[in-house]
Amino acid sequence: MSKRKILTQKDKISFKAKHKAYNKQLRKKYLHKCQLTFDDFVDYLQGYYKISKKTGPIKSSTLPKLRETPFIPSMSSLKESATGVDWHKHKEKLEISKNYTIIPAYNKGPYMVVPIHELHTAGKKV
Repeated sequence: MSKRKILTQKDKISFKAKHKAYNKQLRKKYLHKCQLTFDDFVDYLQGYYKISKKTGPIKSSTLPKLRETPFIPSMSSLKESATGVDWHKHKEKLEISKNYTIIPAYNKGPYMVVPIHELHTAGKKV
């Protein structure tokens, strides 16, 4: 690089105005930490400014601890499901529920469970 240019008084005054405007723009963007001193700003304009990188120590990490537990079978390998009812009882309940349906009551009240053979009168005031 070439030698640094010596600033004249006129240059210093114009750079001070530019420096003030530059820092004001940074403050408007909430970048207060990025503001430069006047000497750094002059170096920045002339191409000599180097950003100092702050590096911290690298944190060492440990491997996660594995808990040693005995084998615990999942629920799918057991006879009963999570509800406590085995598949045959559940199938039986499904067959029984096929004989019923759920409909709203005649006066827009709560829902009712109605057998399928009485469905033609359900929802009507009889």
